[in-house]
Amino acid sequence: METTDREILIEAIVDCAKSDGWANLAEVGVVLRVKGVKYGKLSKFILNYSEIVETKVDEIRQPPVVYARLTQDY
Repeated sequence: METTDREILIEAIVDCAKSDGWANLAEVGVVLRVKGVKYGKLSKFILNYSEIVETKVDEIRQPPVVYARLTQDY
């Protein structure tokens, strides 16, 4: 059975998440690419899964860093 992009995304976020549940989106993107997910612009890809993924931006860092975590509904 082939793994879906959704399943790979969930796995990537879980693998990259720190103890607070948030994962650096750039790190998630690396895992997705390694696992063969083709997504173009990562932020747009993540929007397709907004029912299971939430994001936040840390604007204090320069350049800003985007984080993602799974919602409780996944």
